Amino acid sequence: MNKLECPYFDSCNAPLCPLDEEGLKKAIWYPDEGICKRRLNRPWLKIQKKIAKRAKHSDGYFTIQMLVHSCRICKGIEGLDPDKEEGPQLQKWLKNHSAKRGLRGVSKPCSKGGVTTQNHALKGGFMGV
Repeated sequence: MNKLECPYFDSCNAPLCPLDEEGLKKAIWYPDEGICKRRLNRPWLKIQKKIAKRAKHSDGYFTIQMLVHSCRICKGIEGLDPDKEEGPQLQKWLKNHSAKRGLRGVSKPCSKGGVTTQNHALKGGFMGV
């Protein structure tokens, strides 16, 4: 990547760059690290921002596979331990953070069993046409 591809090239400190697709496969990101400032339509950039706000500790890391995994981002979410082997941890994390469900108006527990959120889309009826 170069300065022509990204206007933030000189000042960026984000370890996950959407323009570096090859590097994304091996890169890791900690919740206290930078997030790409370029306004690209990458859903995982929004997930990074949510995790940065809600992560319990900043000493666990997240991979691109974790960021693109469709799951609820609850308060206290934790990344992988850098002192342990990634493979088994990643499999367990993906299993414990099950995929989001559709709009059903049903309570959806977080993977930790702590905070439970409820979909309010159907509560009180639909107000638009």
